[in-house]
Amino acid sequence: MKKIKVGIVGAGFVSHIHIAAYRENREYFEVLGVCAAHRESAERLARQYGIGKVFDNYEQLAGCEQIDVVDVCVPTNVHDDVILTACKYKKHIICEKPLTGYFGEDVPELERVGDVSKEHMYKKLLEKLEKIEEAVTSSGVKFMYAENFVYAPAVTKAKRLIAASNAPILELRAEESHSGSHAAYSRRWRTAGGGSLLRMGSHPIGAVIHMKHFEGRLRYGKPIRVKSVFAETASLTKLDSVKRFGKASMVTDWFDVEDWSCAVLTFEDGSKAIVISNDVSLGGVKNLLQVNTASGMIYCNMTPNNMMLAYTPNPETWKDEYITEKIETKAGWTFPSPDEDWVRGYPQEMRDFAMCLLENKPPESDFELAKETVKAIYAAYLSAEKGVRIDL
Repeated sequence: MKKIKVGIVGAGFVSHIHIAAYRENREYFEVLGVCAAHRESAERLARQYGIGKVFDNYEQLAGCEQIDVVDVCVPTNVHDDVILTACKYKKHIICEKPLTGYFGEDVPELERVGDVSKEHMYKKLLEKLEKIEEAVTSSGVKFMYAENFVYAPAVTKAKRLIAASNAPILELRAEESHSGSHAAYSRRWRTAGGGSLLRMGSHPIGAVIHMKHFEGRLRYGKPIRVKSVFAETASLTKLDSVKRFGKASMVTDWFDVEDWSCAVLTFEDGSKAIVISNDVSLGGVKNLLQVNTASGMIYCNMTPNNMMLAYTPNPETWKDEYITEKIETKAGWTFPSPDEDWVRGYPQEMRDFAMCLLENKPPESDFELAKETVKAIYAAYLSAEKGVRIDL
């Protein structure tokens, strides 16, 4: 069987996760090449994983005749250009979350892009979405949105339970939180496109939207979409009490992005979702989804979960052995993850994308989910600024 030839754009954290997922599906994929903003980073990644080609830039990578699909693993502010370039060369696209955002392109002299009116941001975002959708549609390429929550085994099982019960979803609750990103680009709106609400909230917001899309297709033959959003955001690590406290245990050097958010989504059928995402939560990453239906309740604890428990009084006991993402110490009780990528759905995600390309079927996580997720997030930013509900 001819393998799908992948070109990865970016050599940061998520590129390693995607490469591991491709290796889990090696019968379908071959990572042919890589490029990055700094060539030495791409060369280092290529050496580490035995990748044959290092390209100078994403234009060169997308233009390579051997490449079938471009995997977008760069910071969010570069997504638009890479996606449009892939469309230009008619290459299929795997895009890491979020799809896009506002980065102050029209105010290059402004240092604090986060201070720009959220109404202006929302308007510019809608223009971007229209441009990207036109490029994807006219090029005829497949767009696969790398939202791993959709493929997490717990979420997959939850959908089977919902289908079996045929009970309507009344409320969803979801969260991704931890103690702060390690990536320098996350500190500024100009490179990240937002704070915790966009960077982490993309996962839980994408998950609740996906669940309602799934329910709608089962019940009505079409997705149930987001009708309106109400939200609050905050910069809790900038509070005077935190500054007086001294050295906090979480990241505090945010420049112009928020570190806490809560959004309430109302769907077309009147059901609700509550989504929390913040950078002030210690003890590792929380990836959670709760589904309340008319006949049952489902908890999806992707991370942490109690598949394993370990205890040690000494943080050096487990040496370099991996425990779980973003944990501050290995001392005390911990939740070691035997296969964190599998629990979070990364190998399953790439298998679905392989079937999408090989069998010419739509992906489970598609452009519509990517678009509606980022649209809801920027509506939430506008709601938080104005203190009112925003209709989509």
